[in-house]
Amino acid sequence: MDGKNKTILEVVFICAVILFFIAFAATTGLSRTTLKDYREDTQDHEKHLTFSHKGEDIVTLSVRATPGAYSDNSTIPLMVELAHPEHTKIDSLKISIHPPGTNSAFSYGDIYLKTPEWNPDPPLSFHTNTESGKSVSVLDIPNMGVQGKGTVRFDFLMRPFQKNTHQDVIHVSIYAKLSGTRDFWNKYVVFRGIGILLPSS
Repeated sequence: MDGKNKTILEVVFICAVILFFIAFAATTGLSRTTLKDYREDTQDHEKHLTFSHKGEDIVTLSVRATPGAYSDNSTIPLMVELAHPEHTKIDSLKISIHPPGTNSAFSYGDIYLKTPEWNPDPPLSFHTNTESGKSVSVLDIPNMGVQGKGTVRFDFLMRPFQKNTHQDVIHVSIYAKLSGTRDFWNKYVVFRGIGILLPSS
């Protein structure tokens, strides 16, 4: 076999290996597994949902409102946190904060995000969408980068336009893509809405 034919065979072999790997990735664990199994811990104005896969914890979603933190009750701090084991990282993240229902006495207002003190800082977008005539605040981080390797926390401030006259619920939707750092073929996606009870003012 001359050198030219040998080179051609080597190229064909490499291409075949690449195609095999692509096919393997499409049909095995490299496709993302949707996390559905979770256990819930509920406290006053606070919820923690821990999602697992095959008996192993993957990520914990936590949402906490702190009514009464300000003397005039006009501002409600809201915390959203994602915690995970060392062998898992967050690839991308989207958090949507939904106001109570249309017939709710709670008059929705402004929502502010305290900018995370990260270095390096991944590009993020914090904007408002309109769904069913209501404003929904959306935090979108398409690429978490190195910040996805650790626990991530976001602090918001909610300032209703008017006081609510009875208890109501605000919903926080979390959509995250995760992957394993120890086993790179482990990839997951979690999407969950979490309701937090807000007391009357």
